Amino acid sequence: MQEATVEQAPTSSSEQPSTPSPQAPSHARSTFGLLWLSETAFDLGTTLVSFAVGVWIFSQSGSTQDYSLSVLAAALAAMLATPFAGAFADRYDRRWVVLCCDLGAIAGTFAIALALVYGRIGIAALYLYAAAASALGALRRPAIRVAISRFVPKDRFAQVGGLTGISRALVQVGAPTAAGFLMARLGLQGVMATQLCLLLAGAALVFAALTRAGDGVRGGEAVAAATLLGGARNSLGGAFDYLREQPLMRALLLYGALVQCLMVLATTLLTPMVLSTHSSDVLGLVMSVGIVGGLLGSVLVATAWIRRELMRWILVCDALQCAAVLVAGYATGPAWWCAAAFVCLFCGSTSVACSHALWMRKAPLSRQGSVFALIAASNMLVMCVVLLFGGWLADAVLEPALRESGALSATVGGWFGTGRGRGIGFLFFLSGAIGLTLTSIALGNRRLRRLETLVADRSDP
Repeated sequence: MQEATVEQAPTSSSEQPSTPSPQAPSHARSTFGLLWLSETAFDLGTTLVSFAVGVWIFSQSGSTQDYSLSVLAAALAAMLATPFAGAFADRYDRRWVVLCCDLGAIAGTFAIALALVYGRIGIAALYLYAAAASALGALRRPAIRVAISRFVPKDRFAQVGGLTGISRALVQVGAPTAAGFLMARLGLQGVMATQLCLLLAGAALVFAALTRAGDGVRGGEAVAAATLLGGARNSLGGAFDYLREQPLMRALLLYGALVQCLMVLATTLLTPMVLSTHSSDVLGLVMSVGIVGGLLGSVLVATAWIRRELMRWILVCDALQCAAVLVAGYATGPAWWCAAAFVCLFCGSTSVACSHALWMRKAPLSRQGSVFALIAASNMLVMCVVLLFGGWLADAVLEPALRESGALSATVGGWFGTGRGRGIGFLFFLSGAIGLTLTSIALGNRRLRRLETLVADRSDP
């Protein structure tokens, strides 16, 4: 990674006193609590519906491609919505931005539930619903993050990320079980009804939280006249301007996108790799152990109150995460897979929380929504690329090459093994090795390691 010059004077966030919250501590805690509950309800409903829709589509068509297309439609819709998300979060009252998104999600869910009741639903309608719900979530998320960054003290940003990671891990544990229970007894209609209740509760909570937070948190004080497309263009332009001004933050964005690409590539292929040689019970065990690791990583960040050396935490955790992926690819037994899944998600949740805290500290308040939207867009782009090419690379290239008579059986197969699942395992191994090399280069870059002190914290009003 190239060395980058920084035009701003070095300023250590750990040496400066934290900017006091505009609200009293107890008031800020209760406001954040309401927002946290709202986000948890929204994430739980989204995960429930995503799982249930996937099961319904597969049961109706029997095609894994149809299911993959629903995931791809959601990812593409979120990516296309993110430029507008930044403009909404920076230019308008965030209370109404979030409420409008919630009302749109409620209307869409009600329409699907009604269609299910009357038996007039098809796969295309669920594709459209998945895309619309994903786009609304992408529009909603930056507004919530900007609001939180305006009233939570800077030294608590990592803790906020840890708490968010805890709720996300709990949702990942509970949502599939709950969705399976509802699908077995009430069908997709029952899941949609549950989603409606969660959306209504989440909308009420977030509106109450942002109303009590005050005008400074809600935003929308001064909005220049511009069209929607013009606002989106200005929003993205502001984010790119900030990255041009701060080469180290640009390097962090590119580094994060590359690591994200490698991790998504590995995690999306975990299921076929395990199921190629073992039962679904083994897959459930590996995934459960991984989720526990992610939960404990989030608990660590939420309780340790990490305030400094965030960039070092990110790089070290990413290195361990990539090493775990490498081991998972080489291994062929459940014990090693469980250990690798635990380390990977433990370090991954810690790294994500610290990275979010770093962006919240550094991105200027006037362009924070735009920056968050750009980060989300880069992550969605990575996911789309992986969904399009990752499976093809494993199924069409590496799996045939590592069969017993394949093109790589005498070379790579000699030390990596041949047979079902070894092509996917080799892709895991390559992803981990490339990621480990990337993080090692980043750790060797002195300026990147010291990003937290070389890039000045945002200036608060």
